Amino acid sequence: MTVSGVTSAASSFPVLPRSTEAPASPGATAASGGAASDRVALSGLGGALRGDGLAAFGALSDAQRQQLADLVDSGKISGETVNDALTQRLKQARVSAMGATQRMYNNDHAALFLDETTSSDDLRGALSQTLARRSSLMDKLTAAMSEDERASASNDLAARTVNPLLAKDRTGMSRHIMPGFFSMDFSDSRLNSTKKQGDATYSLKALGVDLDAIDKALRKTGEEDAAAILSERAGLPTSRKVAADQDYSSDDALVKPLTVPSGGSSSDALLTYGEKLRSFLQASSAETRKAGTLAGHTVYQIDRPNHLTPPSLPAPSPTSAADAQAQEAHMKYITGLAVRY
Repeated sequence: MTVSGVTSAASSFPVLPRSTEAPASPGATAASGGAASDRVALSGLGGALRGDGLAAFGALSDAQRQQLADLVDSGKISGETVNDALTQRLKQARVSAMGATQRMYNNDHAALFLDETTSSDDLRGALSQTLARRSSLMDKLTAAMSEDERASASNDLAARTVNPLLAKDRTGMSRHIMPGFFSMDFSDSRLNSTKKQGDATYSLKALGVDLDAIDKALRKTGEEDAAAILSERAGLPTSRKVAADQDYSSDDALVKPLTVPSGGSSSDALLTYGEKLRSFLQASSAETRKAGTLAGHTVYQIDRPNHLTPPSLPAPSPTSAADAQAQEAHMKYITGLAVRY
């Protein structure tokens, strides 16, 4: 069975009928398909894992899997909540990988944006090169090597440098060259999370689960899924298929897709769209947020380099103090779910 383009962990974590045999040995590993595998499957977690949650669980270490299974067995959290949280972290891994891929693409191929003869084929070819480079870096990152080498590969993947060419004045150019395959499609359930999934992530955090460690374990899968989605958008060949989230609800979407008003829309409709756009951009590009309390959850702290933060945007005009407070809380909530990359 294939889930999100990766081999499902179902063969390692079968949902088995309860057995009268002796309990699993503590030394057995969850990935071996042996006794510890059965123990996970027979817990409240085994039957709840599916789709992206199952794929994410399969990428975790034995210790991480056991921690989650133990939390469910203890009654501190439900298997459904763990599944939702893992689904959300895998989606964030994809989003972060796509953002880092775009930065690398822009840096490596900045000259394409200044050349008015650049074609769609040029842009696709450049993407193919960038994806190949990132795949090579991920291979290095996961190979056995020194900490310095790992840090170097990780920094290269983050692509935090900025090519000076990107700041060059393009005044006078008759074409605005921008590859469309990096646009964030918030109607895509493979990338956008739901509020339910976001709440589940904060619930894991509140129980002391190391989200950074989970994100690190999911980094490779996120990279591979992001590459598959970008290849799909650009029409490049790919053997990987990332499936839609069957549990996704647009009504519960964490970020609501913005619909650009038609040319005949009223000025009020255009102003409303502008307010929503400013609010969304503020939420998605906010500067480093420190940990704080939000609606009973601890906001997950993230770090983002200053040069990746666009200039401040004018704040939307709330209709009341309560609206302003709710707006700020939602911004912090979304920003707090981002992955350290």
